Amino acid sequence: MIRLAAASEVVGTSLGDVEVCVTGGRRGPVLFFPDSYGGATVDCGWESYTRLGYRVIAFSRPGHGRTRVGDRTAAGFVPAVEEVCAALGISTVTAVVGVSSGGLQALHVAASGSVRPTRLVLHSAVSSTLRYPDSAGRRALGRVLSGPRVQRGLRSVVSRTVATDAGLRMVAGSLSRLPTSVWWQTWGPEDRDRARATFRATGSGGGLAADLRQGRPDDDGARHALLRRVSCPTLVTGSRHDGAVRFAHALDLAEHIDDARLAELDAPTHLFWVGPHAAQVHRAVQSFLAELL
Repeated sequence: MIRLAAASEVVGTSLGDVEVCVTGGRRGPVLFFPDSYGGATVDCGWESYTRLGYRVIAFSRPGHGRTRVGDRTAAGFVPAVEEVCAALGISTVTAVVGVSSGGLQALHVAASGSVRPTRLVLHSAVSSTLRYPDSAGRRALGRVLSGPRVQRGLRSVVSRTVATDAGLRMVAGSLSRLPTSVWWQTWGPEDRDRARATFRATGSGGGLAADLRQGRPDDDGARHALLRRVSCPTLVTGSRHDGAVRFAHALDLAEHIDDARLAELDAPTHLFWVGPHAAQVHRAVQSFLAELL
């Protein structure tokens, strides 16, 4: 049975409390920065790493989960990541992984110079030089929905909606560019349970608002410079069917990071870790990290 969520612990730092979920594993460690869905405890792709035997340290980023460090930018959160690594006795890092909105945090950690990962992996990340959200409509909707009070209400509505298969299909379908009739039947009961766990964890203490701010056009130059500072080999994955993050972001990341390779996925939704297509990203990660052996 695949674990949908895991217990977490809170590590005190000079910036405040940081929530982490630490998995077992003889290899690693891998620092994992998830999407805006919940925080460290919800598996939004770290199973690909635990299955390969890596020790994963998943972080709740500022404004998410039980992390309480104030309204920190991704760059401003790096010292807390360093302190957590020191508290956990981590001196070397095998890889830093960022999923979707967690991509910018992964990039800042990888480029910081203090945490020196051997590899960087960006899954459906929006930390490219392109603007995000991509459309004026999505940007306006994001501003309306990003407030903590609205987020609490939205979490309750989403949780009730995904309780049924019809509701889950509707919500998951909003994250796909394909008709649900093409891919819904490929999700078995376990896949649907995993997607439900992800959506039920949706909520933010302000983290979503910060995530939406990271793609502003006036920060294009800073993001471009950040990508150029990444010196380790990088794997970028993305799908043209992703309804939340355009494939253009994956292309942009692969273009601007010096030693980057792109793995195009067939995942039908933004939830690349759900369904049979998850095996594709697992193989890409396995092949990429096998070069370390």
